[in-house]
Amino acid sequence: MKNFKDYLSESKKQFDFRVKVAGTFTTEQEATLKTLLNKFAMSGFKKTATTPIQALPLDFPQVKNCEVNIYEVSLDYPTTQQELTEYLTTELGVNKQNLVVRRPGEPSEEYQHIEANPRTGALLDDPNYKEAGDPQFEDYYGDKYNTGFVKELNDILKLQRKARGEEIPSEGSAKYNTESPANTASVLKQAEDPRK
Repeated sequence: MKNFKDYLSESKKQFDFRVKVAGTFTTEQEATLKTLLNKFAMSGFKKTATTPIQALPLDFPQVKNCEVNIYEVSLDYPTTQQELTEYLTTELGVNKQNLVVRRPGEPSEEYQHIEANPRTGALLDDPNYKEAGDPQFEDYYGDKYNTGFVKELNDILKLQRKARGEEIPSEGSAKYNTESPANTASVLKQAEDPRK
């Protein structure tokens, strides 16, 4: 039978964050960052990239013409992005506009992900449109689609009438009104001869 320590060691969870610092970030500040993160039982620290100087770096709308240092951090102690941002900006003496803490799976991080096999050339240069897949165009337009669409609307109308308790008109055997035997006579009466 397992004891409490075994269960506790099996339930160990890591909390991954991405710390981004805009502007110049010295090696002394990086060492201080590592020391500060030890408060949260840091299990992993890696500098993944330093971007080139950009006019408007991503995640930093108020900062212009600077580079961004990106660090991947794994913590064993639970914390939030907001708490980590407040703690790091205060202790490092960095402006809040120059430091951002993100989670790796965030949507704002996903759009920055670089594809392994980027597409080359313009999309319209491919005459076969391979990226479109194999669409079935009759599912979106044409006589077959229109017939199905009208039938679906009629079915909905019948259900609505049934729910309101109205009488549902039945379909006759004639496809068009002119094919009914009652409607074969002319609407205009035969004019009587006035000479009689």
